[in-house]
Amino acid sequence: MSARHRSQLIIIAAGLLASALSACHPSGEDSPEAAATTREAALAPREVRLITPEVREERPSVQLVGEVRAFDSVAVAPEVAGKVEAVHVEVGDRVRSGQPLAEIDRSTYKIYLDQSEAQLLAAQADLELAAKELERKRDLVSDNTIAQATFDQAKAAHDLAKAQVASAEAARSLAQRNWERSVVRAPAAGAITHRSAVAGQWTDVGQRLFELAVGEKFKVAARVPAAWAAQLSGLEGFDFTVAGSAAARHATLYSIDPVVNESSRSFEVVGIADNPDGALRPGMFTDVTLQAPRSQRSLWLPVPAVATSDMSQVMVVENGAIALRRVQVGRRADGSIEIVDGLEEGQAVVAEVAGLHRGAPVRIVGDATNANS
Repeated sequence: MSARHRSQLIIIAAGLLASALSACHPSGEDSPEAAATTREAALAPREVRLITPEVREERPSVQLVGEVRAFDSVAVAPEVAGKVEAVHVEVGDRVRSGQPLAEIDRSTYKIYLDQSEAQLLAAQADLELAAKELERKRDLVSDNTIAQATFDQAKAAHDLAKAQVASAEAARSLAQRNWERSVVRAPAAGAITHRSAVAGQWTDVGQRLFELAVGEKFKVAARVPAAWAAQLSGLEGFDFTVAGSAAARHATLYSIDPVVNESSRSFEVVGIADNPDGALRPGMFTDVTLQAPRSQRSLWLPVPAVATSDMSQVMVVENGAIALRRVQVGRRADGSIEIVDGLEEGQAVVAEVAGLHRGAPVRIVGDATNANS
């Protein structure tokens, strides 16, 4: 491009720029006086209304997911080994204390019992014979007809026969006990919650065959956030509902875990509930409503009075300008936010925080009103 062409382009661009500036300020409104007026309008105090937090007297509550558990659970295991011959119950059956649940190799243990009884009869017969022989020897030794050693031998035979009877009686008692134990019985009244026994299988002593939920009552357990630990002093119970039923049930307090779990930062609360309609079953989930036993005062502000974009804050007026106060918020309900910390009862805050920022000049309109009015 020649020097002449470049000069022409520069002249044309300068002309266009001058035209644009003329179009933006056709009447000279960007005068110093107009700029000063604009600044004054921007710096003029904005009218704000102040409110004080609403104070509510209430018993805080929290909704939790709970679980139904058996009041006590017992693992039922055989006390003798052998083949399972019969199983008499299924999962869900309610049983009474001492009710037969299964039978284990009864024929074999009956043979052991019969054998021990026969051995006892033989030992008793030997003892009777030894006793008669000892009496004869006692008469003869008194007349010096036989030597003392002969009498001593008869007495030793009698004592041995007597010991054999005692041993046979113990063996028969053990056989009798094993015969009785070959029937696995419920140790208490309750419901069968687990069955692993199958007819024909081999079972060893102590092998779990059944799980028994003991008792008519049930436990309802729920994990509670650690923040609630200080609010449960004096708790006597709680309400809960189960799936498929809208009716609220009540559980009497059984225990409160004294230790907070490190991973979940929660602790367990357990209650005891009746089960008159049989609707409760171990393993069911429940909706638990845990309510603090004593009423507490809480502070509430309308949602427009709390800035929650980055961190929860409220605005107050100091020396005619906006100042920020950080607060901790809790629940939300009916267009209001609970102020847990950072604000005192009766402290006035700006009712509408939208469009305001720290240091913005403001003018208070009217007296501070309560947030609930």
